[in-house]
Amino acid sequence: MSTIQKVNFEPVSDYLPIQRRDFALFDPTLADPTNAICLVDGEWLTLNSSYQAIRATNIATVGNPATLKSFPLFAEKGRYDVRAMADTKMPLLFRGEWEFDTRIYDASAVVGSGAAMTTVFQWLKVATIAVASAGRNFTGLVGHGGYADPAPVVGYITRLPSANGGKLRFINGARL
Repeated sequence: MSTIQKVNFEPVSDYLPIQRRDFALFDPTLADPTNAICLVDGEWLTLNSSYQAIRATNIATVGNPATLKSFPLFAEKGRYDVRAMADTKMPLLFRGEWEFDTRIYDASAVVGSGAAMTTVFQWLKVATIAVASAGRNFTGLVGHGGYADPAPVVGYITRLPSANGGKLRFINGARL
């Protein structure tokens, strides 16, 4: 079961070829840690037509799958350096090859034609998930359903939560 903590998204190695990009938030109030639905590290965002970061899914309803390419947020909730940037910009992992541990996932969720997370190198997609310990919804990782699933592939499982202290380990990637 996923839990939300201070650090929810952390690299497996200090040496990873990451290209981080800062994008202005469409809704700057999501950077405010006192906002009940503020963004947390490891949530997934996409870009709107104005080149602004928005949540990859509508978090009002659990199970909404992302339909566009999504990128993980790489900044802890309420960081002042992020909030002090002009236009309230948030750093997204935009390019590069990387491997991360995350707490923002639902291993048992089956969204659309997806599948529960059961095996290493299973494809991953983004959807709205509920985290009971936090009492709210997030944009997080769920199992992908394979070639029949139209949702974008955002990564592959490299270590299941049951073998990784409750955190999901994954590498980024696109459908091969």
